[in-house]
Parts: sequence; structure tokens; C-alpha cells
Amino acid sequence: MRYKIRIFFAVLLAFASSLTAGGCIQKSSYPASAIKASLLEICRKEYGIEDIDVKIVEDTLGVYLPLKKLFAADFKEAAVTGKVRNLETLFEPSPEALEKVEDVLFSISRVILSTDKPFKFYVLQATDIEKTGMQLVLSGYVDDIKRVRVSDISRTEYRKRVIHELRLNRAVLWHHPVREFFKDLERLTGGQIQEKYFKGGISPATLQNLFLNRLRPRQDAAPSYRWEVLEMRSTPIQKSEALVYAHVRANPSGDSGGSKSGAGALELKYLFLLSTVEDEAHILRIIPFQYLNQDGTLQSIPFPPELQIERNLDQWEEEFPLQELILGPFLAQQLTRRVQALVSTDERIQNTFRDIKINFEYHEEKEKSYFSLNLEAALRDFNHYTRRSLVFHEDMLYLLTLSSREFVDVLRSYKFRDYQYLRLNVEQDPNYWILGRDNLELFRRKKMDIQGMLSLPQI
Repeated sequence: MRYKIRIFFAVLLAFASSLTAGGCIQKSSYPASAIKASLLEICRKEYGIEDIDVKIVEDTLGVYLPLKKLFAADFKEAAVTGKVRNLETLFEPSPEALEKVEDVLFSISRVILSTDKPFKFYVLQATDIEKTGMQLVLSGYVDDIKRVRVSDISRTEYRKRVIHELRLNRAVLWHHPVREFFKDLERLTGGQIQEKYFKGGISPATLQNLFLNRLRPRQDAAPSYRWEVLEMRSTPIQKSEALVYAHVRANPSGDSGGSKSGAGALELKYLFLLSTVEDEAHILRIIPFQYLNQDGTLQSIPFPPELQIERNLDQWEEEFPLQELILGPFLAQQLTRRVQALVSTDERIQNTFRDIKINFEYHEEKEKSYFSLNLEAALRDFNHYTRRSLVFHEDMLYLLTLSSREFVDVLRSYKFRDYQYLRLNVEQDPNYWILGRDNLELFRRKKMDIQGMLSLPQI
């Protein structure tokens, strides 16, 4: 969809400009052991961005940028009033969000181009954590940054190589009221907490016991606590309910945190049951994982085997999941976006096809990895298909030529040879075609056309 492409045009163009203006690549300034600390410091000191999170999975560097407001439009107001000119205006990021995205992108480039760790990919996840849970995810190949710096590829080509996606992050929506709850534990009295979250449905004494007497009103003489969220994960359990697991640390207000065993600090775990009616989450119940026994020692609650939730937490959703990116699947995803963009702007294709769904996939197998081109296409004024009449129709051949040309050009530019063939799957046909890598090279050099390749004996 075009609005997804246009969302980041200005940001990526400015980002590419800053890269090409940066001169020679610096020597290693950020050792691998200090990557996270370096990014946090750059964003905080130079741009005033405090809340990013950084993860490293193998050769992939990920940065999470939580934003109070991602889009310029108010989604709920637009839905109620109907004042939406088009999707592009609805999904247009706010100027403040764009500025932060650009600042973090530039910080990422500084670090990955000046570190002794050979990163291959970077991911930036900018997420609206206050209202919508919508997020914009940018994924890029580090060598592309290096190539645009030395003008080996153009800024326009660089922009095409960055994968940008618009997604809904459900975990953010579920975690928001829980995060707010722990913030309120620091600034509200016990009575205010009771009124805001439980409407009198829980006694002050029970509320105190849930948090091991760490819940204190500000005016109490006893020390107050700062609540630090260490981990949070969630899962839906019914259509309108979700569970949120929270691992937190209660630090006395004078303790700066950051240490596992500060004086008086306790690590606690809770399970929150949430109602998710009308796209808003509300806390219904809190279940502690621990209690204080008679001698004042922290004791875990003995849950039955079927309720040992922590055993399956790795399957629950988190706000910033990061997986290692691999070049083959990354190229398949990039090719899908590039060809979709070509198809959407090609006048002949728009005039001759009723509907087109097209995507590439990469299949990594031990001896012969391959790409597949999956195509669902309906020609206008052409309703009776046979295996040969559909694929060898002149307009279908034009579409396949356009797609295959992008395929061979992109893979050659990346010097990617870890595949044996391109498999063509057409929705209307249970069979498939194999386009071998050697023949695709002949096609790239314009020594064979797509019809010639399709006419060869199939494996």
C-alpha cells in the first residue's frame, strides 16, 4: 500500500543524506561490550530521548523507541467524527515522532559503523504506547548503509532496501495499564489506588499485603518505594480478557536501582487479569507469586503444575520481540515490497488485471535452498484458464518478466547466490515451474526471455 511507502520517505531520505554527508567510516569507537550503553547515552545526551531499549540477537541490533504519540491524527476522534480524508493522512506520523525516529536512526548508524562487532542487520521499532499500540518497524541491511555512504547505491535505491511495516502491538495495549499502576504506586495514597483501580472491591489491608507493605501513601513516615519493571509479558485468554505477567523490583526511594540487591529492595512477581473491552484494558485482579511467611522471609506461592506459568513465558507476547534477521528471508520480503510497488504503478498491469496478490518466500534447505514466487492473479476479460493459456498469456508474461527482472537485479546487487532456483507458484494451477539460477542469469543478460524459461522441460 502506497501510504506505507510514503510514511518514511522524508525520514529515510534525510537519514540517507546524513549518511552520505558523514565522510569516511570511523575506526571502532564503540566496543561490542558497550553497544547498549553507547546507544542509550547518545540518545539521552544528544537528543533527550530517555526510554529506548536495545537488544542484540546474533548479528542483528534492535532498538525499541516508545512514543506517547506516533500519529498526527487522533484515531478515535477520526473514527467517531468520520473526518478522515484518506488513509495517508490517518497514518501520517507526527512531526515530533518523525524527528525522534530520525534521531534514533542516525544514532544506530553511528554505532554500527563504528563498532568492532560485525552487525549485519538493524531493526528500529517505534511504538505508540499510550493510545493505539500501532508501531512502525524499520529493518535494514548494514552493508546498504555502507554502500550509500560511498555512493555505491543511490539514496532512492537505499530507501527501497529498507523494509518498513505498520503493525499492531497488542502487548503494548495490555501492558499500559499495568505500567501506569506501578507508576501510581509511587505517587498515590493507598486510598487513591483503591478508588482508581478497584472501586472499593478490595480492602486497604489486602492491598497492602499484596505488595508486602511496600504500598505506602506519600504522607506516611515509612519510606516510599520506586517500582522498576524488569520484565512484562502477556497472553490473551478469552475474547475480552488477557493475562499480564510482571516481574518488578521495589526499591526504597533513596536507592537508585540498577542493582539486584540494594538495601531493602525486593524483586516481586505478579499476574494481572485484564478486561480488554472496547480496545481499552482495565485491571480486574492481581495475583501475587509470593508472600511473607511468619518469620518475614519471602516465600513463593506453591501453584499446581497446570498453573506453572513461568515455564511457558517464552511463548507469551512482549513489547519488543527481536529475532535474528537472515539475508535470504530479508531479500524475499524486500522483493515482495518492491514488486508490489512496481505492480501498483504499472499502467498496463492495472488495465489488464482485476486483482493481483504477489509475494516472494525464501526456503532454506540443507542441500538446495530456493526462492518461490507466489502469484494469485486474475486477468480482465479472461475467465477460462488452462495451465498453458494462463501462464503464457501475453499480459501474464509481462507481469512475470517485470517480477523476474526485479528478482535477478536485486539478488545480483546483493551478490546473493545461496539458492538453486526460483519456483513459480500460480494460485489457479496445482503445478509449478522451476526457473534455474543459470537460466535466470541468461534472462538477466537478456539472452533468454521468460517464455523461453517457462517452455524448458521441468524437473
